[in-house]
Amino acid sequence: MIFCRFAYDAADKGAERQVLLEAHKAHLRSGIAKILQSGPLFATDGRSRKLGALVVFDAVDVAEVEAFNALDPYVVNGVYDRIEIMRWDKTIG
Repeated sequence: MIFCRFAYDAADKGAERQVLLEAHKAHLRSGIAKILQSGPLFATDGRSRKLGALVVFDAVDVAEVEAFNALDPYVVNGVYDRIEIMRWDKTIG
């Protein structure tokens, strides 16, 4: 099944985000979960503000994604304000 994790940046966590960036990237590339795509999300209001990130998983169930999420250094250290995990049923593509 395909799952999407929408992670929204917490305000005033820029310093923590920078310090943890390499650990976060290593976690994404760890192979713990099968990631199809990932990358930052930006506002479309003309200011190009970074709002958070999207990760698309191919997983057996949501528990697999939740377990991966719980180990993400950004999650562990409160870099994200909130996280939504949703199942996605692809119909085109």
